[in-house]
Amino acid sequence: MDVPTRDELPDVVRDVCGSHLALLDERLPGLLHGLHLHGSIGFDGEFHGGSDIDFVAVTTRRPTEADVEVLREVHGELARRWPEPDYDGFYVLESDLAGAPGDVPEGPGVLHQWFDVGTHCDLKEITWRELRDHGITLRGKHIRDIAIASDDTALHDSTRENLDTFWRSQLEAMEHHPREASLPQAAEWGALGAPRLVHLLVTGQPTSKSRAGRWAREAYPHHREIVEEGLRVRERPDDPSTYATDPGRRRRDLIAFMTEVIADGVALTEPAER
Repeated sequence: MDVPTRDELPDVVRDVCGSHLALLDERLPGLLHGLHLHGSIGFDGEFHGGSDIDFVAVTTRRPTEADVEVLREVHGELARRWPEPDYDGFYVLESDLAGAPGDVPEGPGVLHQWFDVGTHCDLKEITWRELRDHGITLRGKHIRDIAIASDDTALHDSTRENLDTFWRSQLEAMEHHPREASLPQAAEWGALGAPRLVHLLVTGQPTSKSRAGRWAREAYPHHREIVEEGLRVRERPDDPSTYATDPGRRRRDLIAFMTEVIADGVALTEPAER
């Protein structure tokens, strides 16, 4: 599984990140120490329409209040220039990466074009592991030369907890919002996202959304159609859907699949042997 180089990244990824770097150099010279990407793109460069760009910016100091206001302007400018794809990430010190994600102080970050100061949702064990093993360096010290803490037990426990809390709550929400749960985008999100976590619990290895779908297609053959639908939406959105005339069946199949996958993941109480 190859991590792409900067030159192998899709044009839009290089363009958005390049604009981010240029704006920081212009408006906050000396703040940025490094810029790195994580997420599905670190797995053979997987990036499709609708994919996000997930970044971690390493700074030379904790941003001051004045820095934060300039960062807010920078990300506002990026959102105007690039309404798509979402450019999500946060700012930390290199020393933060050597410790547990939960110990990182509140700091600036952006999610779905919303800039804020607080605890970013990607400050978690899986981000640290993706950075360590599949991170892409765009500027600064190479990610493989940075000390990044990663603990198999902590990663397993946090992944299992995520399934048992966030993903269960989302499943319940889908029951109460049938229209949204019937959309093709819901199939991509749920039929690939939930098994992505279970794949990690079973194998001990993170993976991309598409690879998780291909794994789930074999691991759950009785749910193959809804997994194929998730892969179709992500990779081949112009192809016809087998659910085109019955989106309600897509919702029912998705809920049934996610219910089983989440239960299987939560039942895995011990980390996988690597």
